[in-house]
Amino acid sequence: MADNGVKLAPQIKRREKWVPLPGEYEGFEVRVWVNAPTRLWTQLTEGDEQDTLDALQEIILEHNGWLDFEAQPYPPASDPAFWEEIPTELAAVVRAAAQQEIQRLPNSMAPQRRRSRRG
Repeated sequence: MADNGVKLAPQIKRREKWVPLPGEYEGFEVRVWVNAPTRLWTQLTEGDEQDTLDALQEIILEHNGWLDFEAQPYPPASDPAFWEEIPTELAAVVRAAAQQEIQRLPNSMAPQRRRSRRG
């Protein structure tokens, strides 16, 4: 209850998790918004290239200080330039790691493809 006696509605808490990248990218980590809205996960998994990029920019919150080929820091993950500067292969690994993390939720909680209603 609030101080004035009014009961507040429950509010969902944002869940974020540091996710390590596999294989060749050992040591690389990204902070992922794991309970992002279904529309973002749908964009990530079913959208075109621009939808996927837009979703990644919202879901991937941070990286753990990655350096480029010349040992220069990459921009923050929140900067659209980050996605332009990292190698395509690394972007694909980040996307796969984010998708895998959401699939760790129980099937009943994982976003499902919405079925269209037929009239």
